[in-house]
Amino acid sequence: MKKLILVALIFLSACSVRYTQRIPGIQPGYVDTQLGQDTYQVKIGEAWQKDWADLEKFAMYRASEITESRGKRYFIVLNSSTQVSTYYITTPSTTNTNATATVSGSTAYINSTSTTTPGVTAPISGGWYTLDFRILSDADLAKTPRVVDAQQVKRDYQMFIDGRR
Repeated sequence: MKKLILVALIFLSACSVRYTQRIPGIQPGYVDTQLGQDTYQVKIGEAWQKDWADLEKFAMYRASEITESRGKRYFIVLNSSTQVSTYYITTPSTTNTNATATVSGSTAYINSTSTTTPGVTAPISGGWYTLDFRILSDADLAKTPRVVDAQQVKRDYQMFIDGRR
């Protein structure tokens, strides 16, 4: 049982969200969707609770990459949200039996002891961070408050992102 828990902990610690495109069921990461002409959604997740603080950084960095790939520098955040799901994992119960047999004449005597360890159920929470944003045209720039500079975001988060690729 202790070995099973140790293996599960090692596996879970290796499942940190990396800054990469998501491969469903294999690799957590980001998914981009174009919602309109200049409007996009970045969804990043399948993350363990320890990674939730990093999801917003990933999403802002990805929004900056998309903005620059469209030849623009500025965008505005339209909406952001977090979705959390809790899953339960149950380990099976186990029974170990130790037995000894003694033969006396033509009679065999068997002595056995069984020990049962009950199964354990533990919750695991995973989450998604969703960022909707609009790339700004030069005409929109002057009349839009709370503008995000894609170049500045990339400079601010570059070392962080490089460490999570």
